[in-house]
Amino acid sequence: MIDPSHSQNDLEFMKLSQKMSRIDSSPIRKAFELASKIENPINLSIGQPHFPCPANITQALNQAIQDGKTAYTLTAGIPELREALADKYRTVNHIKTATSDRILVTSGISSALFLLFNALVDPGDEVLIISPYFLMYPSMLGFYGANVSTLSENFQPEDIAKFKDKKFKLIIFSTPSNPTGKIMEKERLEQLAGLAEKTGAYLISDEIYELFDYDKKFLSVGSFYDKAITLSGFSKTYSMTGLRLASILAEKEVISALTTLQQYTVVCAPSIVQWAGLEALKTPMDSYIQDYKEKRDFVYNELKDYYEFNKSDGAFYTFLKIKGRDEEFVQRAVEQEKIILVPGFIFCEDREHVRLSFATTWENLRRGMEGLKRLAV
Repeated sequence: MIDPSHSQNDLEFMKLSQKMSRIDSSPIRKAFELASKIENPINLSIGQPHFPCPANITQALNQAIQDGKTAYTLTAGIPELREALADKYRTVNHIKTATSDRILVTSGISSALFLLFNALVDPGDEVLIISPYFLMYPSMLGFYGANVSTLSENFQPEDIAKFKDKKFKLIIFSTPSNPTGKIMEKERLEQLAGLAEKTGAYLISDEIYELFDYDKKFLSVGSFYDKAITLSGFSKTYSMTGLRLASILAEKEVISALTTLQQYTVVCAPSIVQWAGLEALKTPMDSYIQDYKEKRDFVYNELKDYYEFNKSDGAFYTFLKIKGRDEEFVQRAVEQEKIILVPGFIFCEDREHVRLSFATTWENLRRGMEGLKRLAV
């Protein structure tokens, strides 16, 4: 409670910064809260795997605790993990220039984006985002005062040509995409790399869903464009969302700046989680990915005659075009079928879509498909 003895000047001093007016609580978090209030909900909103973190990874986490590995680490991350990540980037992502000194270990992709936006973006800078997009991109870029333009993920060469005289600071996209599941084709990646060269932009590829690649389409832009900034995470792949671990691969000058900034913020990623991450990189996830591929196919086959949407290439989302406004549809889904979805307006400029996550049990998914078919009538 505010002390009434404070002067008006004191109260003015206590106000939040103007930047806070540029962001709002995430509707995804609101969906979590809504699900907690409904008995036996069909929650298709969750952006995290439904399976538990594999036992060998949690055992490595426990072992790190028992071994007393709970102190600060180097700001950039433990050398063992950075070396393993460099090897992964070279052999899996085919990024030839990946070395440990070009890698920063961070506390999740959100932390990576926080560091990048703070280090690279000034008020008034122009930024291009591929749409639909992860909601954090425009929200946080707006927080830092950037001017955001968007480009459809299905862009054509003539769409790119419209931006050739722009001076972008960043171009950012996710592949596979959250929320559409689209994997960016090589031709379009090459066009974005070319645009980055022409406009002087940093090209940032958010690849946190890279292992959820159901038809073997995934390609890292860094495999042919050395200047790319590549973001990789452990959260989705290994169901480590709450453990907060990711990495940034970039040119040495960028990594040096980000490392300095991390020293003054989170200091380092959690020490014991880094050791768990080292074990995670050795863990085969084929059976989990196959389960989600089957669920992807099931969702497509069940709903293709009821809604307009593209079959997901990767991640674990389907982006449905619906009749009417998204928020009204989401409310109707809750009231009539106990289905929790995420409104599409937080991912793009229209209000004609909802995001569905198939990262759930088969029972839940089957119930959800029946309810969604009824809602389409």
